[in-house]
Amino acid sequence: MRVLNRLSIRARITIGTLLLAAVFFAGVAVVVRHQVENILQDASFEVLKSDASPFETAIQQEPNDSVDHPGEGQLVAVIDPAGVTRTSTLPVGLASKLSLVDLDASVPQEIATGKVTYLVAVDTVESSTGDWTIVTARNQDASELVLADLTTGLVVGLGVLTLLFGVVSWLLTGAALRPVTHLRRSADAIVASGSAELLPVGTATDEITDLATTLNRLIDDLRSSAARERQMVSDASHELRTPLAVLQTQLELLRTGDRGTLDADILAAERATARLARLVGSLLELSRLDAGQQSSVGDLDALVDEAGEAIDRARLSAMSDQVEIELTVPGTADGTVAMPELLYGRVLDNLLSNSLRAVHGVGRVSVTLTRTSSSLVTVVSDDGPGMSPEFLPHAFDRFSQEDDSRGSTHGSGLGLAIVAAAAYAAGGTVTLENAHPAGLTVTITLPITGRAPDAS
Repeated sequence: MRVLNRLSIRARITIGTLLLAAVFFAGVAVVVRHQVENILQDASFEVLKSDASPFETAIQQEPNDSVDHPGEGQLVAVIDPAGVTRTSTLPVGLASKLSLVDLDASVPQEIATGKVTYLVAVDTVESSTGDWTIVTARNQDASELVLADLTTGLVVGLGVLTLLFGVVSWLLTGAALRPVTHLRRSADAIVASGSAELLPVGTATDEITDLATTLNRLIDDLRSSAARERQMVSDASHELRTPLAVLQTQLELLRTGDRGTLDADILAAERATARLARLVGSLLELSRLDAGQQSSVGDLDALVDEAGEAIDRARLSAMSDQVEIELTVPGTADGTVAMPELLYGRVLDNLLSNSLRAVHGVGRVSVTLTRTSSSLVTVVSDDGPGMSPEFLPHAFDRFSQEDDSRGSTHGSGLGLAIVAAAAYAAGGTVTLENAHPAGLTVTITLPITGRAPDAS
């Protein structure tokens, strides 16, 4: 098996074809030889019966007369009812072994005498004087020679056919795998040159074309993923550079600046550090979501409780503002979704903080949870200025920020990206739309994956 694993697919298919052809042709050879042997034996048996026929007629017509001598080349022995051999042209070796012959058998029998094998037939003739026995024999050397020649011909001919099958299999397999080789060489060329091209797709509607199409989709996905990673690294570097520069400046001022402004400088450094912590935390959250590490589920009742806590956190944050924050939850919420409670709370925190920045301290923010037969729908809306139609398709992109109409200048551009990533990781959807006459509505739909476990 290890040796086969080291061989190419072409070689393995060819070897397998050779083995199958060899087994098949060997079976054919055995069957053909057996059939020819039976035909030769039947033909010899008919000749033996023909040799005995004149003696049968003579005995039935004149049982008391002497028996004619057999013709030249005929091996015949005629035995009368008393057991006396009236005439015999059997060889001495065969005549001495007549005791081995079953005189009651009606089928041909083979008797070996030294190096010669005879086919023997026994015929019993009833007459008025009793039962006569006629034994006819035939040398099998000619039949054995025919069978030997046939066997040699079968071995040679079928051996040649097996080799031809192997050659044809090698050529056909090479032709079938040639597009795969072409794909591999094209892929090597693309990797070596760093080209943005895709693998060539043939015009035939076969498995190779399907493979090339699938590989091209994979290449597109990998390139898109690499581009997103490069863009994310670039955006993250840009976003982290500003608070780092501020922090570095504040630290320099702490060391060389006016001691009277020490508290203000420390406060500014703390704000820069907090912004850095939020950025790093958001990036880590996105990386976990991209890696599919959120595998736990959340109970709907626990998610409803988490929504209430998120509302409390938002109200605490907007305590000094004139903002009305409302929560509407379903009467019953049994079942589970593929999102843990803490992540659901993080999603609501991001949406609520965006809404609070959008209303600028005066307005209304509402959260509505609806339990349908197959999903949990969460709607977060506010009466802020909404988003421009041009920005809506890009709102979930990482580090994407509109102008300060919704207060986004204080964010990192990762909040909505985390919301979208969390919803998609749970198998759900998220949509954004401007409300009328003003405001923004975010709708998250999470499919219900099962029933909640019993409290007992």
